Amino acid sequence: MPFFPSLSKDAGVRAIWERFNKKAWEGLSIFSRSFMHTDSMLSAGEKEMIAAYVSKLNDSEYCYAGHSRVAINNGISPEIFEPIIEDLEGAPVRQEMKPLLRFIRKLTLKPAQITQSDANEVFAAGWDEQSFHEAILVCARFSMMNRITIGHGLVVDEEKRFRDALNMNYAP
Repeated sequence: MPFFPSLSKDAGVRAIWERFNKKAWEGLSIFSRSFMHTDSMLSAGEKEMIAAYVSKLNDSEYCYAGHSRVAINNGISPEIFEPIIEDLEGAPVRQEMKPLLRFIRKLTLKPAQITQSDANEVFAAGWDEQSFHEAILVCARFSMMNRITIGHGLVVDEEKRFRDALNMNYAP
């Protein structure tokens, strides 16, 4: 049940934005569409996987549930989600994803400790600046959304999240 009495017990992210700041929702949707489903070295599914990964690291079950589903709908294997959290080095993801995910993990959990060396590992794995930039945007965007959903007390309604994930027009 959300913490805010004006929100229904099954309120989702859209309800928060429509209730409190519809203009910000519109801007956030434009921002999200500008990188979540654009062509780069990262597929749309991999960007959604990063969104789910960041959400899990931030303990946002609400965002993790929705974006892991969207990632799976975009071709990401469901078997990778637990391993990337528990043991990234042994996770069944392509090798060049591991330095990028290590960077994203550090950016999420210990942002003040990011160094040039961390970025160099990502570039050494073959990532171009555009794709690396998009991964950072995904991390930042979902760190913000995780705090919004947790702060408002949103809970996972698996059936509703599945329907919403299938109908995502990139609405956050």
